[in-house]
Amino acid sequence: MSEITLMHVIGAVYGLTEKGVQPPGPPPGKENTALLLIDIQQMATPEYMARAAVKAGLPETAVQTALADYKERFYCAVENCSRVLNAARQNGIPPIHVKIESLSGDARDTSMVHKMLGWAYPPGSEGAQFLPDIAPKPGEIVLTKTVSGAFTGTILDRVLRHMGISYLFVCGFVTDECVETTVRDALDYGYLASIIRDATTAYTRETYAHVIGKFSGFGLTPAAEEVAGLFGQMA
Repeated sequence: MSEITLMHVIGAVYGLTEKGVQPPGPPPGKENTALLLIDIQQMATPEYMARAAVKAGLPETAVQTALADYKERFYCAVENCSRVLNAARQNGIPPIHVKIESLSGDARDTSMVHKMLGWAYPPGSEGAQFLPDIAPKPGEIVLTKTVSGAFTGTILDRVLRHMGISYLFVCGFVTDECVETTVRDALDYGYLASIIRDATTAYTRETYAHVIGKFSGFGLTPAAEEVAGLFGQMA
């Protein structure tokens, strides 16, 4: 027998398989599944970040060079967000859009962490705008938050329970902040939440890989292609 590693021990203790944990209850279907899109808005784009950095005094050429890797990963993730959103719309899976936006015009209602980061995005501000290609359509649910997690500062839990949702597929930005916080909260609230691994990214490759690695052990990191295919097969 090959060497027993710590991961073998953890797998045996917690019942993990190659497919991750097996959730109780009925499988995902149109009536109990939703797509949750987190902070796919201007403040997360490399262009918005570049303008802010240059305004703060950094040289534009150096800023563009520093953002090049993030830009590539960001737009790959956006493309996959669009892919699963289109699949959800085509197959009757409700999309729920969440974004960072204050309630007040002076953004004084933002959380302490957001205040420390300077994340003040009042209604109508550029940073609060959804990306055009992934903007909500009429009739789709839109929630705003002033904290990291989509559950903490919104009525998301109540909305999902009223809709009879048990399964959440989550995409958006950024992986190690708002996305991870939302997924962890969702699991604690009793939802089976998965991160669509190629429909999200973080500012650095290392922090992205760290989060995806943790959730992959539970089988909770499907690819966009898998999710789009699953939506198409749901009864």
